[in-house]
Amino acid sequence: LAKYAKSRKLGDYISSLIVRDLHSASINQVESAHRTEELLEHINSELQELKQLAKANGFVGKQEELEDKPSESQTLKEGKIADLEQVSGSLDDDDLEEYSDF
Repeated sequence: LAKYAKSRKLGDYISSLIVRDLHSASINQVESAHRTEELLEHINSELQELKQLAKANGFVGKQEELEDKPSESQTLKEGKIADLEQVSGSLDDDDLEEYSDF
């Protein structure tokens, strides 16, 4: 730096360093974007292979039916309220021995 300062070329040297850094940064960004595209393509191809495998094994059939008919599968039906006034059932002594430590 002292050498460039004495020869009055320090400004040119600094600007050349800045330009070099900007250029290398832009190259890194391009490489990073290219790598990201490659990864996305790889992920998409893997997903396609998994879908084909799932279809071959019969896993996708039910899901596709749900996607094709969303109104039928997502329709809520009213249930029945249970009448719990009459409870039936019993516990044997053998059942109680299992849980005697509680």
